Amino acid sequence: MSDSSKHESLLCSGGRAASDGVTLRALVAAGVFGFGFSGLVDVLVLHHVLQWHHLVSGIYPTNTLSGLRTNIFADGAFSLAMLVITCVGGGLLWQSERRADAPLAIRPVAGAAVMGLGTFDLYDVVVDHMLLGLHQPLSAGGRYNPHWAVVSLLLVAAGYYVYRTGTRDASGETAEST
Repeated sequence: MSDSSKHESLLCSGGRAASDGVTLRALVAAGVFGFGFSGLVDVLVLHHVLQWHHLVSGIYPTNTLSGLRTNIFADGAFSLAMLVITCVGGGLLWQSERRADAPLAIRPVAGAAVMGLGTFDLYDVVVDHMLLGLHQPLSAGGRYNPHWAVVSLLLVAAGYYVYRTGTRDASGETAEST
C-alpha cells in the first residue's frame, strides 16, 4: 500500500493520520462548526442587526405586519438552528481534541472550519437565493448573487489551501507526496 493510500485510508476510517495529526472526525467537526458559525453571523448581522433582508422575505413581504412577523419568526428559528449546528460542531471538535493523544494540528482544523464557512455561504446563495428564492440581499433582485457565489468559492479554496499547507510532516513534505 502506498503512503498516500495509507493516509487516505486513515482519514476515511476516522483514524489518526500521523502526517497531519487530525482525524476525519475532527475535520468534519471543524467544518460543521464553520458552517454553523457562518450561518449565525449571517442571520445575526444581516437579518437582525442591519435588517438588510429576512429569511423568507421573498415569500412573505415585509411591508405588512403579518409578513414582518413571519419573517422575524423565521429569522429567530434559523438563528436557533444555526446555534445548534455551531454547538454540535464545537462539541464534536472538543471531543476529538479530548480523545487525541496529542493536540490537534491547528492549520488543518482551521482550514476545515474556513471551508465550512464558505460552504454555508455557497449554500445560502445557490439554494436560498437562486433556487428557492427565499430572499435576496438588499432586495436587489439577485444582482449580488454571482459575486457572493465567487466570494464563497474563494473562501472554500482558501480553507482548502490552509488545510493542505497544514498537512505537512516533519520533513516538510505534504502528506500526499510522502
